[in-house]
Amino acid sequence: MDLGLRDKVALVSGGSKGMGRAVAEELAREGARVLVVARGQEAIDATVAGIRAAGGIAEGLSADMTSQEGIAIANVRCRESLGGEPDIAIANVYGTARLSFDSAMPQDFRDGYELLVLSALQLAQSVVAGMKRRRWGRIVTIGSFCVKKPHRHIPLIVDNVTRAAAAALNKSLSNELGAHGITVNTVAPGFIATEMATAWMAAMAREQGEDPAAAAAALDTTIPIGRQGTPEEIAAAVAFLCSERASYITGQMMMVDGGLVGAPY
Repeated sequence: MDLGLRDKVALVSGGSKGMGRAVAEELAREGARVLVVARGQEAIDATVAGIRAAGGIAEGLSADMTSQEGIAIANVRCRESLGGEPDIAIANVYGTARLSFDSAMPQDFRDGYELLVLSALQLAQSVVAGMKRRRWGRIVTIGSFCVKKPHRHIPLIVDNVTRAAAAALNKSLSNELGAHGITVNTVAPGFIATEMATAWMAAMAREQGEDPAAAAAALDTTIPIGRQGTPEEIAAAVAFLCSERASYITGQMMMVDGGLVGAPY
């Protein structure tokens, strides 16, 4: 299936590891010219090298995509190194710290809002003008299943609240941008076995006196598919939403969770 992404310019935030890296690699395989943006230069270089070795086109940039300055630098790099403004913008910022209602302070919620909502807003604001001129654009946020099923056994109350706000932002943007040929969607992963997530879950199991392998197996039993997902499965969903084939899909939150969330819609 041709997704119609050849020579599109894609800006991938958090693109050097885990789900972000898988997204960058998938878009490059589809022929997009990809800017991999993250903070750690070593991981950025490894991702870019892998994409190029596979025949793709990619550049790397170390920048803070939660800041207006970092986002502006990323847009300049797209124009200078990839030959154009972003046609595709992937908002992918790692979530907030483990905090419960008893431990979270008002400032933690303010910080979480800036991290997960304002960063996505600022990225959209930076790319929309060019997308409107070209009458084509794709904005996708990698969010979380907690928008529909807030974390209960993991203390992530700030994520529960701010991820929902970020999804509402995308729905609102879709209402305003659809007439310009721009789609705005959210992908909501379930439990995905990234290196970071696996280490985080193992550490939490040890803190609770549990065996990490047994805890992971128990988690798998809560997922109808019977296992955790892979970064590549998230990337496939993101690439589809960025494609010409998904031109009539906007304002949606696509669950990629193995059936974890029980709600029918």
